Amino acid sequence: MTTAFARLFDDAAMFPPGNAPVDVAVKAHLGRDSDLVGPLVCDLARVPAVIAEATEPLGIAVVGRVEDVVPALGLVAGSPVSVASAEILGPVRALAGLPVRPVAVEMPWGDGLGVPDDAVLKLRCGGDHVPTVDELAAAIRHCVEHDQPFKLTAGLHAAIAHDGAHGFVNVMAAVVAAMRGDDPAPVLTAAADRLDLASLGESRRLLRSIGTCDLDEPLAGLRGLGLIA
Repeated sequence: MTTAFARLFDDAAMFPPGNAPVDVAVKAHLGRDSDLVGPLVCDLARVPAVIAEATEPLGIAVVGRVEDVVPALGLVAGSPVSVASAEILGPVRALAGLPVRPVAVEMPWGDGLGVPDDAVLKLRCGGDHVPTVDELAAAIRHCVEHDQPFKLTAGLHAAIAHDGAHGFVNVMAAVVAAMRGDDPAPVLTAAADRLDLASLGESRRLLRSIGTCDLDEPLAGLRGLGLIA
């Protein structure tokens, strides 16, 4: 079951609401011995500070504009830090010339879901706008129908949906439901005992990762469900 969550959680500790200082975020990230954690998410302005703190190989996901990515590659050259992926704000028409993959293109809710053919769609589930169940379900259906890889960020600390907040396990189960031709909307609000937890791994064909500023809470949620040790 652990493979269902392999590198699912991108470490966004330096972003709100966590706002961890660079030294704290880098030390904590390097101290995690977990196959469930993806790269450390970092905006271009903090890349030099991350390089200064990195005492061993460290993969980062660079966040910024399209034109930020290439300068980031120059900054990390010769350091223990490598750019594992990039996240840029959409809409953009193409990713030609970007020497990094994967590239996630963040689309604000209401601006459509179209991204370049070789991009990962990025959507927010918290912050200024929390998508409704119907909005999130429609996005999941879009991704399944178009075979569109996607990642989510913000607002997904809890494993199971509660009090209006989305749950990432519900999202995984909803993706599987949509893949099977079922309506994902009811799954997004279902209790844990109503979810097909054994099939969550199937969602990872499209659901690439979830950004979170607090890794401990989602991992604790998985342990509480008995899905990881």
